[in-house]
Amino acid sequence: MPRLTAGGPHYYTLRPDSTVGGEVYERMLLERLPGHGIDLELGLPRDHAVDEPPPGWRITVLRHRLGLHWVRAPLVFCPYVLRLLRAGRVDLLRGHSVRHTGPALLLGRALARSRVPVVLHHHHLYPRWARLEAAIARRADAVVTVSEHSRRELVAAGVPADRVHVVREGIATPPATVGWPDAWPGPGLRLLHLGRLEPRKRPDLAIEALRRCEIPASLVIAGEGPQAELAGLASGLPVRFVGRVSEADKWRLYDSADVLLFGSTLEGFGLVVAEAQSRGVPVVAAAGTATAEALDDGRSGLLAAPTAEAFAAAVQDVAGRRAEMAAAARAFARRFDWDACAAGVADVYRSLVP
Repeated sequence: MPRLTAGGPHYYTLRPDSTVGGEVYERMLLERLPGHGIDLELGLPRDHAVDEPPPGWRITVLRHRLGLHWVRAPLVFCPYVLRLLRAGRVDLLRGHSVRHTGPALLLGRALARSRVPVVLHHHHLYPRWARLEAAIARRADAVVTVSEHSRRELVAAGVPADRVHVVREGIATPPATVGWPDAWPGPGLRLLHLGRLEPRKRPDLAIEALRRCEIPASLVIAGEGPQAELAGLASGLPVRFVGRVSEADKWRLYDSADVLLFGSTLEGFGLVVAEAQSRGVPVVAAAGTATAEALDDGRSGLLAAPTAEAFAAAVQDVAGRRAEMAAAARAFARRFDWDACAAGVADVYRSLVP
């Protein structure tokens, strides 16, 4: 089977210690694609944080830094895309973000009068930009997304169903750690919220659920973002904010947690839900999102309405069945495999190249 080369620009780094879901997805996928016959041309920012590129990677350092706004991205990315196409360096253009890279890929292809296919990777539609993102996705030759939920959203927004491919994410589980039990500020059930401190991730829901718990419990909130308002909400409760954690400390938290609280109402998949289960940590997650595909409701965790009362009740239910749910969580998480993800993506790429 001949090797193919896929290429495209990145608006963020590939930090090896990043715990941001989209960055983890890209790092794990890109590391494995060469093993499935897909070499990579990557246009990365100056602070790309890749010390030694894996075999099969060719990196071009672009002039932008982390935080490039998507409106300005085509000005930086389009010249790079034109160079790739005019030099014949790629068989396929890939974009890791519909909004940040899609316009540059489509414009560059049009300017080069090329027929090289464009594939966009998608996690979820942002409500504010849903119409724009759907319009960009409709012009791609294929869209790879991570859940049936996200596929349905795209199709409902007008993206042709035969162009949307679901390839499930994976988990990379390191060896068991010594844990981090002293991260929790109080006795009882150890609750964990892990994610950026932004409204859609609902860290406030974890705090309010703790307030309503009728059993002893304390909460660790891990993630970067503004803490002042949340700290005020948590006043008087056994809550500890640990900020952004490294990849190693993330797994230490999983290895000491009893229940993961995942109140996010806007997700393409919910990577931390799958990761926590791989360590035997049952999950209470918000119902009605793609996260329903990342757990086995009633066995490895519970889906609950995104209200404090519903989450508190679910936590107390999980507490009474934690041993059996922990075993079910480990078993369920075995289906999430990064190598299988890379193989699925490689199959999509190959289907588009004559």
